[in-house]
Amino acid sequence: MSNSAIKVFGIRHHGPGSARRLLRALDNWQPDCVIIEFPADAQRELETLVRLDLTPPVALVLYDQQDIQQAFYYPFAVFSPEWQALQWAHQHSKAVVAMDLPSGMMLERRRRPDLWTGHSNPLPALSTDPLGEIASLAGYTDKEQWWDTLFEREADDSVMFDAIMEMMTALRSNRDISADNLLREAHMRKTIRQVLKEQAPPRIAVVCGAWHGPALQKWAQYPPAADQRLLKGLPKAKMQAAWIPWSYPRLSKEDGYGAGVVSPAWYEWLFYHHEQAVPHWMVRAAQLLREQGWEVSPAHAQEGVRLTTALAALQDEAVPSLSDLQAAALSTLCEGRAARWSIVEKQLVLGTQVGQVPEQASAVPLQKDLNEQLKSSRLNKYWGVVGAQWLKATQTNPQGGIDLREPTDLHKSQLLHQLLMVGIPWGKLLTEANNDLGGFRERWHLDWQPEFSLQVLAAAMWGNTLQEAASRQLQQVDADDTLAHLAEKMLLGLKAGLQVATGPLVRHIQDRAALTRDVPELLAAMPPLIRTIQYGDSRKTDVTALALLVSELIPRLAAGLPSATCQIDEDNATVLLHDLIATHRGLQQLALPLLDSHWWPALHQLTVYPGVAPLLNGAANRLLLDFEQLPVDKVAVNLHYALSGANTPLQIAGWLEGLLHGSGLILLHHPTLWALVNDWVAELPFDTLEQLLPQLRRTFSRFSPGERQQMLRLAQQPPPTQETTADAAPLFEADIARKLLQQIDSWM
Repeated sequence: MSNSAIKVFGIRHHGPGSARRLLRALDNWQPDCVIIEFPADAQRELETLVRLDLTPPVALVLYDQQDIQQAFYYPFAVFSPEWQALQWAHQHSKAVVAMDLPSGMMLERRRRPDLWTGHSNPLPALSTDPLGEIASLAGYTDKEQWWDTLFEREADDSVMFDAIMEMMTALRSNRDISADNLLREAHMRKTIRQVLKEQAPPRIAVVCGAWHGPALQKWAQYPPAADQRLLKGLPKAKMQAAWIPWSYPRLSKEDGYGAGVVSPAWYEWLFYHHEQAVPHWMVRAAQLLREQGWEVSPAHAQEGVRLTTALAALQDEAVPSLSDLQAAALSTLCEGRAARWSIVEKQLVLGTQVGQVPEQASAVPLQKDLNEQLKSSRLNKYWGVVGAQWLKATQTNPQGGIDLREPTDLHKSQLLHQLLMVGIPWGKLLTEANNDLGGFRERWHLDWQPEFSLQVLAAAMWGNTLQEAASRQLQQVDADDTLAHLAEKMLLGLKAGLQVATGPLVRHIQDRAALTRDVPELLAAMPPLIRTIQYGDSRKTDVTALALLVSELIPRLAAGLPSATCQIDEDNATVLLHDLIATHRGLQQLALPLLDSHWWPALHQLTVYPGVAPLLNGAANRLLLDFEQLPVDKVAVNLHYALSGANTPLQIAGWLEGLLHGSGLILLHHPTLWALVNDWVAELPFDTLEQLLPQLRRTFSRFSPGERQQMLRLAQQPPPTQETTADAAPLFEADIARKLLQQIDSWM
């Protein structure tokens, strides 16, 4: 068949001008078959696309069932030329054929790039980014802006396709082409030959990226045997396919699996309105600002249109560019205020549109179960909404909140926790210091992402329902899981409403605890274990096995705690301090008899055991004093020894940090301790004091503003025995401490 029966249309992926131009060309050419640059192993998905009633933006994801993270994403917007070509073919009952290299081969090539090395010569600089080079010669720093100006905003269809083909032919001449492109183009030509052989239609339209155009237009000049040699022997992974919703913000991202379209919403205006896009857009921007409460009149919109047109004329542009639009809208509608423009940009340049995929398009039962769970929990109105939002937010309560005593709200919480367990972090639970585990209020921050649809496919391997998948994930235990991690997992399982599935996990925790001799690991596991017991008690869940486990672990922990806190560095001491205080608070809340028989003696050992890290020594003194297990006189003696010259200034500062952890009230309520600290600070040499300032600042920063102010006033009071003369100004011992407190307080 002659080349006259085949026309190749080089387009720009996601180009609104390319999409309009392609539709006109297809109407004029009236092909019997449309061949599209798309993975050949997605042929069935292209054929069924029009029957699924998809609403773009959507994406076809092709993934390896055995390694679901190895996936290829093919997003479509309404202004994508390929999408419009598919719609045209369906409306005219024409055949559609996918011609690109199968995604299964692409995946194997990604995994094993040594399978086919291609040309051994290094690629010339121009062939690595030819369009960038041409754009630079034309005076553009952004090749996308250059292409948009030159090709996407012009209306001459036939001439423009010919011009693009001529330019690409010149760029490719005498240039080495990358191995990936050689493979792909060989497969595209192979597909064209197969279509001609099997169907022999009188007219064929080939829709491809402009760079591939010359290699396909001259398909007859490439020997079939040469293309076959390139493709021979390439392995091919078995791929699965699914349609998932996409979004304009995701479409705009260059990295990951976005498409690099910087202004999807504006491109949609260009596609639908073209020459009238600016007036339509400017009116909508004025309406948007009025909805936000700003005074924007029709006159502002008219002036914005005039200014946009004038800016385009100054640059000899037939259709204004996005930069023209931005400059005009910023100066007229937004009155030069960047905050107003950011609202317009988010809604009308970037856009917040999210596509829709009907339930019948889902290939996994888990997706259908999730849809039902979203409906029954009334979370479906949040799913698929771009942008962070608070669950059940109102004007009077912008952070929202749910009440776990309400069945529907409890269902919401359990569903969000189950999604977390299967690797879908849609919701983030706000942790409040004053909200214990017995509370019935939760605040959730939701942030939906399009890739959650792929993660649903990944979770489908664990079960046909969300609860089943979450339960199996809960019971999965790795050999390197710490006891603390298992305890946190147990707590998450209870919050997810998976009490039935927690039995095996409890046995894993018991087995791991029995084998663990590492005291820091036991100490780190104690807070989540205690929180799990507290949560189970407040929700009437049987956690007797865990309560017994804690009772067994505390004696072991108490016996090994003193030696585990000896001769350790500051970082390890800080970690142990956090776990020590959290464990102490939890045990106090549980009110176990183990406190008197094991825990208090262990803390006493920390105050006298030689070699204990100063930070932990001071903290033990504080905990014992707060609960009247150690008299203040004994703490004063310990502080006196800690402040002695036998210890380095850094050791002393660490001891004080442990003693004052969380609150400075101990100094305000006990003058003896205040005097000891005050005298130590007053006697410090200035060079030493300067070295200690960062650590002292860290200690005092944890105090409330009221506590710091009280300390400052206390430091400003002179000692009652201080004597002064008329010839000498009074110099109080507390001057240094006062100046130190003033400096630290000024930093807060």
